[in-house]
Amino acid sequence: MYTIKNVSMMTGIGVHTLRAWEKRYSVIVPERSPSGRRFYSDENVEKLKLITILNKTGIQISVIAKLSLEELKQSVSNLSEKDLYPDEVNKLESSLFILKKAFEFEVQDILFHEFESMMTELDKDTYRLKALLDQLLIPFYEHVVSKDESNPSLRVTCRTVYSLISNNLKTVLAQLVDEFQESKEHNIEGLTSDDGPILVGSSGTVRGEIDSLICCIKSYLSGKEAIFIGSLVDKDTITEFIDHMPPKKVVITDRYVSFRAHPRLFDLMKDLPKEKLDGVEFAVLLHRFNELQELKFQNSDKVELLNNFDSMDTYFSAS
Repeated sequence: MYTIKNVSMMTGIGVHTLRAWEKRYSVIVPERSPSGRRFYSDENVEKLKLITILNKTGIQISVIAKLSLEELKQSVSNLSEKDLYPDEVNKLESSLFILKKAFEFEVQDILFHEFESMMTELDKDTYRLKALLDQLLIPFYEHVVSKDESNPSLRVTCRTVYSLISNNLKTVLAQLVDEFQESKEHNIEGLTSDDGPILVGSSGTVRGEIDSLICCIKSYLSGKEAIFIGSLVDKDTITEFIDHMPPKKVVITDRYVSFRAHPRLFDLMKDLPKEKLDGVEFAVLLHRFNELQELKFQNSDKVELLNNFDSMDTYFSAS
């Protein structure tokens, strides 16, 4: 049984709204303690989540309130993605255009404002987290990376953007971790992991940190717990985690840059004790891997090499 505050957090419906819907439409009639405190069942929570989805499409709550749980499920199953997120495509395309223009003209105020608006729209459920990540944040991030490499005069603005992206990703990841912990506490179906967490870290650079944060979020979106173990991991960090929290998978991110003879992760994989590699699956997200396909490194036979974020989706879904 859940308190009204718990239900508000789980459904996104305000406490005041829950009380109003109960009083006006008898949407949910929770159990009451002797002192009058409300307690909600799993079925109540499920019904409220379905009601929220239908209400967002424009159907009046007075109409939705008359539907049974089965009727609610059927109505939601009939909805298309366009019904559920009517403004998603336009909002994401508009934000991406604004961010690129603000970056091009180095207008930092607009960059800050757009990132703030982005998180507000995510909280309002205007678009899905996966859509935000794949259609806005990653394309903008890769756009900035390409400009950073070709135009040194933009370096300061690039650092500002990297900081904004990193901070927003950390906020999103923290929310996903909280949701995962809540799902375990209440035995809620959704984010579960029977094989232990996937460890994710970077072998260096601010871009590597962003890559790792994106990988962590993608792991959670695939229904698997991930732990961000740092933006500059070394063999000691990895071996300590393996010893104390035995994972089945470890993901390390890195970026190929022209001024290094080879990526840092090559040295990292060489330094890892061989016994630590047994029984653990290592994957490496190495952007621009196509330029390095002929290169080999120690223990490379134990590592799955991936070269873009799309390949990470496939990797996590198959895990």
